[in-house]
Amino acid sequence: FFDCRIEEKNAVGENEAKGIKRKPAPDSVFEVMKNLGVKKTRAVYVGDSDVDILTANAAGIPCISVCWGFRSKDFLIEHGATCLVEKPDEIFSIIGVD
Repeated sequence: FFDCRIEEKNAVGENEAKGIKRKPAPDSVFEVMKNLGVKKTRAVYVGDSDVDILTANAAGIPCISVCWGFRSKDFLIEHGATCLVEKPDEIFSIIGVD
């Protein structure tokens, strides 16, 4: 579905020793985009919490908030979610993949 393949070697977690700060700092997002060779204009953040919304905003990329995760739909809306999905397959139509 995507231009790149996401593999375990591309996974990035918080690692302050390597200069990757904890969310909502955008460091991990920037590191993943760099590793995959993806520009901001081709990136989207999918998350299930208010911290994910803040992280996407800090990185300057859109956020798709999922309603089946850590926080409720109402909580996500109260914390700035502007794009919400109820089911995983809804993500494909949002990003333009059939």
